[in-house]
Amino acid sequence: MLKLLLDEHLSPRIARQFRAKWPQGQIASVLQWRDGHFMGASDDSLLAEAHAWGWTLVTYDQATIVPLLKNWGEQGIEHGGVILVDNRTIAANNIGGLVRALGKVWNAQKNLDWENVVLYLSR
Repeated sequence: MLKLLLDEHLSPRIARQFRAKWPQGQIASVLQWRDGHFMGASDDSLLAEAHAWGWTLVTYDQATIVPLLKNWGEQGIEHGGVILVDNRTIAANNIGGLVRALGKVWNAQKNLDWENVVLYLSR
């Protein structure tokens, strides 16, 4: 089942609003997840831990995550999935837009296996 982990640059309000609309959905902010231990952690350690616990990372950080995923793919290293967001598609301060877009993904793909899946979030 899809479990969404918002990176530290995404507002925890997204998780609260998402849970209000989809109470069965699992969504957390890195700011609170695992007692905030992964706040400021390197991308590789965050992705590895998220994978170990079955979480899919949601991030705007394409500059470092995309090359890391390419590197991991070449090495055969698995991850728990990544949902990439682009500011040109949904602005980081558009909480409602992010909640709606993540809700569409949740409704359509919540029961799928997200291991090694990479998706660009659309409106």
